[in-house]
Amino acid sequence: MTVAEIKNQVMFQTNNDVDDIDDYLPYLMEYINDGYDRLVKAYDKQHVGSNSIEYTPLKNDDEIPLVPEWTHHYIADWASWLVYRNGNPQKQQRGYAFREAFLEICRTLSGEGGKSAELKGGPTKRFRNMPR
Repeated sequence: MTVAEIKNQVMFQTNNDVDDIDDYLPYLMEYINDGYDRLVKAYDKQHVGSNSIEYTPLKNDDEIPLVPEWTHHYIADWASWLVYRNGNPQKQQRGYAFREAFLEICRTLSGEGGKSAELKGGPTKRFRNMPR
């Protein structure tokens, strides 16, 4: 997913019109980069930022996050949680599902070894529901 697609997903998930995205842009990129930073931390034990050569903050709509593609929509989930978090209690309640989905994938990435496991041939080869 590109940053533009992540933005559109956030707007869809929070029941906002994509045409109103300009109202959310000052904070939306911060929310997206916060989610990206948390995913990178779970995936590669690094933080996004000026100290990282490989992982820089997302800025342009055509950029693609440098984490596995199947995790990109979780960045939108985290940004959706942050949009909902700032609302009334009902909106906060709606946002908890997005927050939990994001935190679960971070636990999964960390538990499977993240990038180091991919470099060794992929995540765990065992079935999750089988005893070790």
